Amino acid sequence: MFKGLRNKSIIKSIDSQIKKREAYNSVIKLSQLAVLIDARKDIDVFSIVKLADKLGVKSNQLQIMGFKDLKANIEEQDGGHTHYFDEKMVNYSGGFKSKSLNGFVEKSYDVLINFYEEDHKVMNLVAASSKAKFKVGFASVDNRINDLVIGTPANNTDLFISELKKYLKILNII
Repeated sequence: MFKGLRNKSIIKSIDSQIKKREAYNSVIKLSQLAVLIDARKDIDVFSIVKLADKLGVKSNQLQIMGFKDLKANIEEQDGGHTHYFDEKMVNYSGGFKSKSLNGFVEKSYDVLINFYEEDHKVMNLVAASSKAKFKVGFASVDNRINDLVIGTPANNTDLFISELKKYLKILNII
């Protein structure tokens, strides 16, 4: 019963965040990049760092937030720019209990890459709540969250990077 109420609350929060977000209509030049990943899948953080490098973002301007099903040491850092969270870090009203998660959504990154293919309520809430100026994601996820949707599979990182780079150049973001 509580899980159903929590899910409805999260969906309501996602809808609220999407409605109050205004499209960023100013010139964006990519210098700060955030990436939201599903760390339950086999995703190599090094490939994300490689992606940032190919987009011209320095590693100290990259922030990675990963969703995991962990019980202890969830806010551990990996290489200084990766943090993890789980469902327990989201309260019943759709707010965040974690300092690192709050910091992630409140920072105004130039671009947020939602690097997860599976439509997941908690990750969608984090993505929708983010104050990032421009959001990119996959077609299989709620497309109201993202400004740019890329239709490549997540397991083909090289294709995703080349498509992302192509569209960010067209939009004069890189």
